[in-house]
Amino acid sequence: MELRQLRYFVRVAETLHFGRAAAKEFVSQSVISTQIQSLETELGFRLFERSSHHVSLTPAGAVFLKEVEQTLAALGSAVSGARDVARGTLRRLRVGTFAEGAGPLTHLIFSAFRDAAVDVELQYVELSMVNQLDAVRNGDVDVALLRLPVTDASLHVEPLYAEPRVAVVPADDELASAASLSVEDLIDRPFAVAAEGAPVDWRSYWSFDDERGGLSRVGGEVRSVPESLAAVAYGHAVDTYPATAAAMFPHPGVRFIPLTDAELSSLAIVSVASADGDDAASRFREVASGIVDQYLHLIPGAVRLGPAG
Repeated sequence: MELRQLRYFVRVAETLHFGRAAAKEFVSQSVISTQIQSLETELGFRLFERSSHHVSLTPAGAVFLKEVEQTLAALGSAVSGARDVARGTLRRLRVGTFAEGAGPLTHLIFSAFRDAAVDVELQYVELSMVNQLDAVRNGDVDVALLRLPVTDASLHVEPLYAEPRVAVVPADDELASAASLSVEDLIDRPFAVAAEGAPVDWRSYWSFDDERGGLSRVGGEVRSVPESLAAVAYGHAVDTYPATAAAMFPHPGVRFIPLTDAELSSLAIVSVASADGDDAASRFREVASGIVDQYLHLIPGAVRLGPAG
């Protein structure tokens, strides 16, 4: 079965006339007739009913036409997309996120950017605690949705919003039944801390090192949210998360308890400072900022943050 046979078939189905189909394809009528007959032989059924004055699709031909039209359309789209890439007209933007990303706003941001930047191929990259900043520095991602603190001067940080934090405690712990907790309730507990390779400030922030005036006890070194949850559930560690993470990462072995006096958790768009002129990255920041302005009410207790000075 050849592509030209399918094209000739569609043309005859459109015109219901072999002569007119041949004219549109700039070939002789005998070529069209021969190729259609060859296609019918290969398929094992007739595509057209023919008489001296009339051509019509058979029921099988009508079904075949629908599928062939879809196939040719898909092929055309594939060729067009590949040609754009080959010519360099499609810009790829790799966006990294860690854990919950922007929580319930993540899907809204990605969808809005996809619709607004049809000339950009959007690629999602999942990051871990230990590679999140290196991925930005090394160019593995172009921009990333990350939780602060980020203190690397080589990175551009645009804060979007801040939201309350929750304590993550074992389900069988005495704290699990509390309606709320304070920093003081957790400060002497062993924490699930970010493993080596994670930003140093990260460990300090999530385990209250500044409030304590020193490093926490280590209840487990972790690289991801699932590892953190396991350290809490089975290693009797504690941790703190952004409040939206509680809804996105349920676990039967832990309880998420609101923290009344912990510093809010801030989310930002992070990129390499030298790439500020990147049009695709700039458009992503604009779209994300617009979504936050419109839908921040979906995150209880969240407050809008302006761009970093």
